[in-house]
Amino acid sequence: MKAGFLISTGVVEIREVSKPSISENNQVLVKNKLSTICGSDTHVVWDTKPEYWAKTPGYPGHESVGVVEESSDPAINVGDLVLCVPNLKYAGGFAEYQVLPSNLVIKIPADSHDESIILAQQLGTVIFGMKRFHDNIGNGTVAIMGAGSVGLFFVAVCKLAGFKNIIVSDLHDHRLEVAKQMGATHTIVAEGDAIVSLVREANPEGAWLNIDAAGKDVTRIQCIHCVAVSGRIGYFGMPEGKNMTIPFEKLYALKPTVEFSWDAQAEAGHTSFHQALEDIRSGKIDLSPIKLRLWPLEELSSALTAAHNADKGFLKAGIRF
Repeated sequence: MKAGFLISTGVVEIREVSKPSISENNQVLVKNKLSTICGSDTHVVWDTKPEYWAKTPGYPGHESVGVVEESSDPAINVGDLVLCVPNLKYAGGFAEYQVLPSNLVIKIPADSHDESIILAQQLGTVIFGMKRFHDNIGNGTVAIMGAGSVGLFFVAVCKLAGFKNIIVSDLHDHRLEVAKQMGATHTIVAEGDAIVSLVREANPEGAWLNIDAAGKDVTRIQCIHCVAVSGRIGYFGMPEGKNMTIPFEKLYALKPTVEFSWDAQAEAGHTSFHQALEDIRSGKIDLSPIKLRLWPLEELSSALTAAHNADKGFLKAGIRF
């Protein structure tokens, strides 16, 4: 089979390797149909440690829809269409085939549309995050730092939750336009601390909920400067480095609750992923503004670079097998 391999910082190559097969109980061999690129993938490709390079075929892809070709789990049949939701330990989505524990795939209806249903993986992680970040809408204002696909999913979920002011910042105008389509009430290009001024203008108290969906130290610090007294901060993006300097006196004075979210795959029953699938199939969350651009596997490097650079014309990049 053909598989992508990360061989050095920012460099992937396609290699021909043996097709894997299941070797234990409760495993499935999935023939991938479509795999999309997560922001964490670009983080890994450009910032990961060398010991991960060139070891796992398809690493770090972890958002896939595929068909089961072999199964050692009686609950999953050959021919089932599945949404793959592995954590990075099992990530292998940038390859024609991947073997996964059967508890890291979710059966989906055979008539599911690949290009919309695959978004349930990332939407599920956002729904999981909101369970940690959000217990009420407080003063009705939320600030979301970053309008990539994760930030846009947070916009949609916050709109459903009933937030009156949904304030979004990003470095790219085309992403902010999509944020408006998804339900953002205020948007601003992330220059300096413009987001802080906009939040205080919309609600002088600050934002009750503040979400870092960009994974940058500067946006995490902006969350602190935007939060209302006794409000909430939700850190979703991956760490930018081992250490980060924060305005501790400010944080102490505002006394917010600070939550982190990762490893949605460990949630019992995959409740958040199932909710995402239901919301997409029912149309409860309209994802039509989130345009995909798909490359063949041979052009994985181009797809990753386009995602990393936030190129215009699409909001989510991926591979069509």
